[in-house]
Amino acid sequence: MGIKSFIFILLLIAVASYFIPVKNLEKNVMGKDLPLVVFEKPVMYTLDDKSVHRIIIAEHAVKYEKRDEMFDDNITLKNQDSTKDYKNENLKADLIIKRADVYTLTNNVKYKRDDFIKLNTNELIYDDIKKIAKNSKPFESIYNTHLFKGTNLYLDINNDNITAKNTHFEIDLTKN
Repeated sequence: MGIKSFIFILLLIAVASYFIPVKNLEKNVMGKDLPLVVFEKPVMYTLDDKSVHRIIIAEHAVKYEKRDEMFDDNITLKNQDSTKDYKNENLKADLIIKRADVYTLTNNVKYKRDDFIKLNTNELIYDDIKKIAKNSKPFESIYNTHLFKGTNLYLDINNDNITAKNTHFEIDLTKN
């Protein structure tokens, strides 16, 4: 009698466990964004038929399918437009995420164009095709020797236009 009861209980457990849903413990690898390549201390150059127009130096760089992440990065963009009177633009940040030709710079961001424009902030979005830099955080900038502070920066590099909210501009009168 004890064996019949034991077999009947096993049958009930088997039937009950058949209808109870079990979570799939396998991890969905296809859903994750896995890095394609990881670089340690990379120096990358972008060349065209005439010259080098972009130099990227980073502590670490990780290439994903749709974006690049660079840590402790320094990007130098050479001027390709002969009508503009500057040589280089320099972008530095603790973290730069590049999607297509849009750079999102975060933490200790420094933008510099030759020696006449310097910008310090904690966030900057730079479009390399349209040549527009913008942010929504406070910033400090030096134009020649003039001080410019504010929030929500919009810098159109093609037309040399700068707009911002809550601005404070100090003109250095000692410079001739």
